[in-house]
Amino acid sequence: MNLKIWSVAFVEGFSTLSVEVIAIRLAIPVVGSSMTLTGIVLGTVLFALSAGYCRGGELSSRWTVQKIHAALARNLLLAAAFYVCLTFPFEATLLEKALDVGLSLPMALGATAAALFVLPVYLASQTVPMLAELINTDGKAGKASGKVLFCSTLGSVAGGIVTPVYLFPWLGVQASTYVLGGSLVVIAVWMAFDRLRPSRIDLAFLLWSLVATGTGAGAVLVERSHISRGQYSFAFDSAHQSIRVLETRNDQGRPERIMVLNGAHASGVYADTRESYFPYVREADLVLNETRSETVLTIGAAGFTFPRDAAAMPFVARVDTVDVDPSVREIAERHFLLEPLSTKVRFFPVSARSALRQFQKQGRHYDFTLLDAYNGEGIPDELVTTEFFRGVRAISGRVAANMILDADLESEFARNVLTSFREAFGSVWVKDVDHRDSDLTNYLVTNWSIAGSSAWHGDGRIYTDNRNSADRDHVAMIWSEQ
Repeated sequence: MNLKIWSVAFVEGFSTLSVEVIAIRLAIPVVGSSMTLTGIVLGTVLFALSAGYCRGGELSSRWTVQKIHAALARNLLLAAAFYVCLTFPFEATLLEKALDVGLSLPMALGATAAALFVLPVYLASQTVPMLAELINTDGKAGKASGKVLFCSTLGSVAGGIVTPVYLFPWLGVQASTYVLGGSLVVIAVWMAFDRLRPSRIDLAFLLWSLVATGTGAGAVLVERSHISRGQYSFAFDSAHQSIRVLETRNDQGRPERIMVLNGAHASGVYADTRESYFPYVREADLVLNETRSETVLTIGAAGFTFPRDAAAMPFVARVDTVDVDPSVREIAERHFLLEPLSTKVRFFPVSARSALRQFQKQGRHYDFTLLDAYNGEGIPDELVTTEFFRGVRAISGRVAANMILDADLESEFARNVLTSFREAFGSVWVKDVDHRDSDLTNYLVTNWSIAGSSAWHGDGRIYTDNRNSADRDHVAMIWSEQ
């Protein structure tokens, strides 16, 4: 009996942290990674947990053992079905719709989290007080609840580590959601069949079990079939992002290979020549060739197209590339570029801010630096502050940054990020390198004048580590212009 109690508590705790990790991970391609996203998701889950603890304790205090078992089984099964059939499949879509109707980033995140996470977390969290009631046979409630919370917290530790570090890379984000749902179904059935005779199992209970497990298994097969049918030539979910390689043809019928990171097209090459066709990469190649820089730093690897091109220039002696995701180099070489990178390219799989501190301590200096750090469609907000730009200035000479901004540079994000850049470097020059037929375009932002660029003299607020609304402003720019 106790073994089952500890096991159920462990799985419930595992699922709670896994839900938080998956929820944040699924929202990143839509709104980017930010403290706003993390804070709202964690706050919503903790609210639902507290409500579930309170309600579960109140109900279990007046129920029989058999009724507690039945309620536990029902709650866990409903939570699993909700997660697998509604919460995870529709999170990104609902978040996009909330932003489409004009809600601010915090409001959109809060509404989405409340609609999709409160109920299943509330139901699953009633497990803890109900299990404590089951083992409280000697009238020592504190001791019983402490043991259950201990096992539940151990499960949370495991969920926080295993889900992003092992499940995402091995199975992918979507399949990880089915593992979570399936684990809840297993312990639900275990609780039900331990105390209830099979003849008394409710038909609805069995139906929900079949729906939850069947939906999960079917979705896994559908996901795998998408890859096998050629939608993607390669697919992998790391702890940091969803990585896909797409084989397609442009309007002229020329074959292209695109590296898709968190839903955004990060790099592209012509499949027949392996030449990069992204305008900002071509422009960065031209600028580097004009400056004749020997040492080059790239922050944000994407598909390694710029580091590859830079290393091929005879005057370049070294290209250091920083990216927080350690898996991108091997994937780029084997599945996107289809060739090994030059020995001139050194890869540092660490965060950009950490790399800057490390390089500055080591006394390194780079003649040319390209900032190309995107997470999906958004720039991580810690990489647009004056502190970050000052760190880049401390180790760099000429600096260019790829930024997707509104064409007229009138959005809050565009004005604020350019002001922050200018505050750190003293001047800011911009060049539209894409000329898209839309309100958003690629700008190459530099700290010196390049051919075709113009000095920007606008005004805005400065982003700092202490006060930073970049994530909110960026979402507002993206969704108001699309």
